[in-house]
Amino acid sequence: MDWKAIAEPWLRVEAETDAAHTPVLEGIMARAGLRSGQSVLDIGPGAGISLLRAAGAVGSAGRVTGIEIAPPFAERAIARTPDNVDVLIGDAASYPFVGEGFDAAISLFGVMFFADPDQAFAHIRTALKPGAVLTFACWGSPKANPWFSMPGRIAGEVFGPGPGFDPDAPGPMSLSDPDKINRVLSGAGWSVEIDTQDLHLTPRGGPADVGKMHTTVGAAGMRMGAAKAEGTLTDAHRAAVRSKLIAGFSDMVEGDEVRVPAQIHFVRATA
Repeated sequence: MDWKAIAEPWLRVEAETDAAHTPVLEGIMARAGLRSGQSVLDIGPGAGISLLRAAGAVGSAGRVTGIEIAPPFAERAIARTPDNVDVLIGDAASYPFVGEGFDAAISLFGVMFFADPDQAFAHIRTALKPGAVLTFACWGSPKANPWFSMPGRIAGEVFGPGPGFDPDAPGPMSLSDPDKINRVLSGAGWSVEIDTQDLHLTPRGGPADVGKMHTTVGAAGMRMGAAKAEGTLTDAHRAAVRSKLIAGFSDMVEGDEVRVPAQIHFVRATA
């Protein structure tokens, strides 16, 4: 896996994605109820915004451990987090965690990429103390999340149909079905509560700024990158994608902000 190639576009828009996901992270933190002195596991923290929030919640007497599979993300997370944070490089589905177990665990969009989610959630449960709670957020229905569906539709209009959506394949939408969440986690021994919320993502800047971001990452950015690698990307393609994205996000402006409707599953799973 070329983690550098995968991570580099996302690191370029770190501030933008951090801002967009803020309402989701706030929802996780409100439900997790982290306390001073706790030991907390953060699963798939990426560049580290959730680590920063957890570190502040547990204070200097607590400890936060991030487990991140992509070394470039781990390196960035290490660089931006305080002394009460450790970042491990590895796969949370199989990492040999040691110690007495964590008091709590969180994840901001980090648990949808397991090749074998049944095995992964069973393993993660062994890393927590009995009765500890894993609080995570994952995307709901693709149709209810234009952050994904709108750029994907635009990419199809410009480049032609792309790969079909496979709800069982690892990826952002792999846990979009709450019945699947309940089945997988319950089968792994967790007690599960799912709170599905409609909210708004809060990206920085206006429609042109948000559209530019989506030419770097996401469904449109990936199709543009693939066309560039194949030598088929033209200036007309770039202009069409950019103009369509700007138009799409212009429809989501409220006041002086772009507010993107989103459906999020907030999950509390007790070990």
